[in-house]
Amino acid sequence: MQDQLKILIVDDAESDRRLVKRSIERFYHHAYVQEAKTCTEATEAMASHDFDCIFLDAWLPDGDALPCLKDMRRLGNTTPIIILSGLGDEEVALEAIQAGATEYLSKSELTPQLLKHRLRSVLRAHQSQAQIRHAHAALQLRDRAIAAASNGIVICASQEPDCPIIYSNPAFSVMTGYSSKEVMGRNCRFLQGADTDQNCIQQIRDSLREERECQVIFKNYKKDGKAFWNELTISPVRDSKGILTHYIGIQTDITLRREAEEALRINMARQQTVLRDMFSSVTHGKLTLCGSVSDLPDPYTRFAEPVSLSQTSGIRELRTYAMDACLAGGMEEERRYDLETAVGEAAMNAIVHADSGVGHVFVHERGTVQVKVEDEGSGIAVEDLPNATLQRGFSSAGTMGHGFKMILQTVDRVHLLTGATGTTVVMEQDRMAPILKW
Repeated sequence: MQDQLKILIVDDAESDRRLVKRSIERFYHHAYVQEAKTCTEATEAMASHDFDCIFLDAWLPDGDALPCLKDMRRLGNTTPIIILSGLGDEEVALEAIQAGATEYLSKSELTPQLLKHRLRSVLRAHQSQAQIRHAHAALQLRDRAIAAASNGIVICASQEPDCPIIYSNPAFSVMTGYSSKEVMGRNCRFLQGADTDQNCIQQIRDSLREERECQVIFKNYKKDGKAFWNELTISPVRDSKGILTHYIGIQTDITLRREAEEALRINMARQQTVLRDMFSSVTHGKLTLCGSVSDLPDPYTRFAEPVSLSQTSGIRELRTYAMDACLAGGMEEERRYDLETAVGEAAMNAIVHADSGVGHVFVHERGTVQVKVEDEGSGIAVEDLPNATLQRGFSSAGTMGHGFKMILQTVDRVHLLTGATGTTVVMEQDRMAPILKW
C-alpha cells in the first residue's frame, strides 16, 4: 500500500487554496491536504508534518515568502516547493528558482489538469534525486573502504642515491606481486615498461627535482608481467627544518576503473547513436541530436549582434531580434509567435541551468530564421535526454519551464548538442509551414 500523499498549501486567499485543494483531491483521492494562510502557520505545519510537496504563494500577509524559502533550503529541507504567483513574469520566476523553488505556476494559468501534471513531474523528480543522493552516499562510503584496504604505500629515502624504497606495505605486495624484501633498496622505476607513458615519467622527474607533490596515472607491470593502471601520488616529507628527507608514494590499481570508463565511453557513444535515431524517428525528423560541434547546421547570414543572456536581461532582446528577422523574411504571424515562444524557452533554460548564455539570430535568403542559444552549464545527462526533450514540464534540474518539448512543438527543426561543457540549441523556422508527407 502506498504512503498517503501529504500536501501543504500556503496562501492567504481562500479561493486560491480551495482551487488547489480541489485539484489535488480530484486526482489524488486519499491525499492529506493541510492549509496555511501565513509564513508563520506554514512553519508550524512543517514542524509537525513531513510534506511531500508545498504550494507556496509568493506574497503572504506576514512577509515575502522567498526569505522563508531560502531558510528552508539553507537548513537542508529538500521538500519540493511550487511557487504560486499572480504576476507571472520572468523576474519573479527566476528569483523563486534561485531561492530554491522546484517549480513555478501562474495562478492566472492554473487548471486542475496542469496542476496534476506539474505535481506528478515534481514528485517524480524529487524521488529520483533522493535515490541519486542515497546511491552517491553509498558509493562514497564504499570508495573510502576500498581505498583504505587496497592502496599500496612505499616510502623512499630522498637523501640516498637513486631514492631507494625503504618501506612497502602489504597492499603494495598484493598489488604488484613483489614481496617487501624484493623491492627494498630499489627505485620504483622497476614497475615501468617499454610502453609506459614518457610524459608521465617526465612529470615524476620534474616533481622530484622541484621537491613538490605529483600525481600521475600510467601503465605499470606486475612481477608476473601483467600490466595494470597505476594512479600514483608522490608527496614530499620534510623535517622540522624544512629539509626534504623522504617521499611517500601512494599507489592505487585503477585498472578496473579505466576499463569501466572505456566501456562507459563506448556504451554512451552507442546510446547517443540510438537516441539520435530514436529522436529523429519520434519527432519525424524535427530533432537532431548532435555528437559534436561539426554536427550542428552551418549558420546563415547574421541578422543581429550576439545577445548576452542573464538573470536580468537578454531574453526580451533576443525575442525581439527573432521577431524582426521573421518580419523581414515575410513569415506568417502564427509561425512568428511560435518561434518567439521557442526562443524564450531556450533562453530561459540556459539561464536556469547555467546562469547565463548567448543567443544568436541568423536569416536565410529564402526567409528561414535560425536562432542559436548556447550555455556553459553541465548539460543534459544521457539518461535524462528522452524525458528532457520529449516530456512536457520535465527538467533535469527540477526547475520551472514547459520543457524542451515546447520548443519541438513550435519550430520546424531543432539541433541539440549537450554535454559536460554546455548545451547548444539551434532552432530553425521556415517562412512557410512545411508540407506534411503522408
